Amino acid sequence: MKLLYLVPLFLAGFFVVHALKMMRFYLVLLEQKISLKEFAFLYVKTTFLNLLIPFKLGEAYRAFCVVRFTKCVQTGILSVVLDRFFDTFILLLFLIPYDLLVRHRITFITGFLLLFLVVVMLVYRMFEPTYRYLNGYMIRNSRSRRGIIILSALEMLREWYDYTKDLIEGRQYLIVFCSALGWIAEFGLLWLISAGYGTGFGLVEFGNYIQSVFSFEKSAVFIIYNRLSMYLLFALILIFLCIRGLGRRKQ
Repeated sequence: MKLLYLVPLFLAGFFVVHALKMMRFYLVLLEQKISLKEFAFLYVKTTFLNLLIPFKLGEAYRAFCVVRFTKCVQTGILSVVLDRFFDTFILLLFLIPYDLLVRHRITFITGFLLLFLVVVMLVYRMFEPTYRYLNGYMIRNSRSRRGIIILSALEMLREWYDYTKDLIEGRQYLIVFCSALGWIAEFGLLWLISAGYGTGFGLVEFGNYIQSVFSFEKSAVFIIYNRLSMYLLFALILIFLCIRGLGRRKQ
């Protein structure tokens, strides 16, 4: 009876978690004007693959899907990198204090995520002044074929930099907000699963869960949540495919 009571709560929590995560990614791609129905299908199928393949390697498929949809390599790669960046930022706000207070050391996974965040921030902050200096220097001092190649490469990198600014301009705080709410909702959902199985779930268990996402050692709650999520996402994929099939028949 208790499990029957928890099922609708779990389904509602699952919807909220993924609605927030989908909204975060949608905000990154907002200027692409992708229809919400098409974007929802893209999110569902790429999230399913991300759960199927360990270590978030499914993000490569997500980038591929965005490239195929938008016909722009820059959009595909940068949208996924930025989505991971903002998600990692929120994660580290929890992981660093957790590692220091509970584990009394920075773990490899936390260190790796921190390195990713720092590298992306440094590249973004350092690019513009570095570009201006190198571009001016090459124009003044180089007339060779190599100089032309370097200038062309700088211009290509400038395009990627400008594209990154356009992707997040004015939306970065909304993206961070959605990411934070998504993780809070996911904590509540994991607590609900643990309650259904009669086990406790707190900050320590949540830290172990996050570590499980990026390691071979999987916590019990991770395994249960991962399986339930895959079943539900697969069902959603089938629903989307059925709706598409019915739409084509009517045409």
